[in-house]
Amino acid sequence: MDKVFTATSRDGTRLGCVVDGQGPPLLMLHGTGDTHLGWRRIRPHLTPHFTLYLMDRRGRGVSDDREEYALEREWEDAAAVIDAIPEPVNVFAHSFGAMCALEAALLAGNIRSLCVYEPSVNRNTGNAKREFTIDEMARLSALGDRDGVVTVHLRNIINASDETIEKQRGQKEAWAARTAMAHTMPRELQALRHYRFDAQRFATLGVPLRVLLGEKSVGHGPGTAQSLLEAVPGSELVKLEGQGHFAMLTAPDLLARKLIEFFR
Repeated sequence: MDKVFTATSRDGTRLGCVVDGQGPPLLMLHGTGDTHLGWRRIRPHLTPHFTLYLMDRRGRGVSDDREEYALEREWEDAAAVIDAIPEPVNVFAHSFGAMCALEAALLAGNIRSLCVYEPSVNRNTGNAKREFTIDEMARLSALGDRDGVVTVHLRNIINASDETIEKQRGQKEAWAARTAMAHTMPRELQALRHYRFDAQRFATLGVPLRVLLGEKSVGHGPGTAQSLLEAVPGSELVKLEGQGHFAMLTAPDLLARKLIEFFR
């Protein structure tokens, strides 16, 4: 049975992390539509080098939830976990989780280094297709079509190919975990409608920052990465050759190497 580390957020929500490995702590924060199981393929590449804290964001896996939801609670959650770990923490975060990690870094005092992989931010204000997709996900969720929610998100928000979607669906335990928490996905995207990304807010981050970008990624990824590079002194961009938004699934060995070289 996995070891679970817990911390309590500012609003009293209990948050859980599956702990594995040996070495300095590395907190890993997943994106929308995922759980700690999304790190399954990269996990064995990292456990010889780090003590992994695989956090489940609120409403899924080993973490609790609250009926009332706001983006700020996600930031406070990540900050609470970071500050509860008993030594300075390396943080790696993906997509929506990467946005949360950036915001948490402004609240927490225990971060050693931060690596974000294509932070999910709303740079498409007024994008009719995106707005329709979010509403469609909410409709499917209300109907109880959890598989549909996850599939529509991957296809229309992440721009994942059919091949990538089928590869993820083939990981049965991880896919079951995703569909189990599909009801959390529309609320995150609805809340993100009101979030305005301003890279200058992170100019005084005060910790080493690496931004990862898939060579094949489209959408918000490249623009957000460039904004962070221009705003945060000493930050660096690393492109993942031949990859898109899910290198932890498609090239876990490549992604692990980029993390090990940065955090060690």
